[in-house]
Amino acid sequence: MNKEEVLSLIDNFRSVLISQATDEYGQSDKDYKPMREALIAIPEIKDHIPQFIISNRNASSFFRYMQGQSGTYKGRIKIINDEMSKLSAFIEFESVEDPFSGIKQYKKCESIGNGGFGEVFRYHNECLDMDFAVKIYSPLFKSEEEMVEGEKRFFREAKMLFSLNNENIVRIYDAGRTDGKPFIRMEFIKGESLKDYINENGFQDTNFVKKAIIQILNGLNCAHIAKIIHRDLKPSNIMIIPIEDDSLSEKYRYKIIDFGISAFMESEEYTKLTRTGETIAGGHCIDPLLTSNPKLRDIRSDIYSVGAIMYFMLCGREPCGSDIIETLHKINPNVPVELDEIINKSLSSDIEKRYTSCSDFIEAIQLLVPESNVEF
Repeated sequence: MNKEEVLSLIDNFRSVLISQATDEYGQSDKDYKPMREALIAIPEIKDHIPQFIISNRNASSFFRYMQGQSGTYKGRIKIINDEMSKLSAFIEFESVEDPFSGIKQYKKCESIGNGGFGEVFRYHNECLDMDFAVKIYSPLFKSEEEMVEGEKRFFREAKMLFSLNNENIVRIYDAGRTDGKPFIRMEFIKGESLKDYINENGFQDTNFVKKAIIQILNGLNCAHIAKIIHRDLKPSNIMIIPIEDDSLSEKYRYKIIDFGISAFMESEEYTKLTRTGETIAGGHCIDPLLTSNPKLRDIRSDIYSVGAIMYFMLCGREPCGSDIIETLHKINPNVPVELDEIINKSLSSDIEKRYTSCSDFIEAIQLLVPESNVEF
């Protein structure tokens, strides 16, 4: 049974389970037993099948079990959907053909994250004694034609990403297709996302934020020169890495990841949920103009996102509403009023009023941080 057949079996069995769990007088083994046996017979997924399928051999037993789990039909349906979705996600990502299975020196280690159209795995190259990250993309498209065009854009952008050599951008080493899905092999980063760092440590002081934003803008400027626009920049797409060299004044290096997903965002359906359960768009950090015009390719969309990330670092939440500056000062009274103009300009709803380039944005910040000397 191939992957698509297994996924179809899971979806069909899900419908049977919901029917059996919500019809007090309609239990039947006609569909329940053969589907259960077919699922259990697949060795690759035996450790991931929900326990309520393993432990209940017939429909009546399953119904009684679900009665004990929840007294409402809505509650039972949620339990079934949650567990069967986990099984489908395992089939989608964990069982994907290994793109390096034929290369002996590569060892697949573990999943290190998902979302943003796919899942990322850590691989170890035994010859080099180095780790690499491999992202396997799984975007959703409403048509075969749309998928083909999306992949064309993806590989065009991947080719341009190879040319980027900047300390604030994750390095790309390889790209290809596995099991019908595009992938990128890239630098493995030992660090945590900016989102996790702020969530753990709270909002940061102004000097910390300015230094971080200048590094992020430095990386973006390199990409923009190469005609690459991110368009989904957010705190979870910024990695923060401690610098152990005491001779350097900087304590952290910031690296931008997930440039590749921009190629999949030109569909009008790009706000749909991925199969990993995450929204593709970056919430309040994405340029609102992209919601109404997914085909928009303007570096000022990235400028908006950097302003939103700056706001997030200063107060621990993304900008939302018309009184964002007032909210910022309520949460973090130590933010100097000089930053208000910078934040308002970068987040302007009128794209013509935003900074026109990363260098313009940096110049405005450097007026407040003279020790941060970044030149292009």
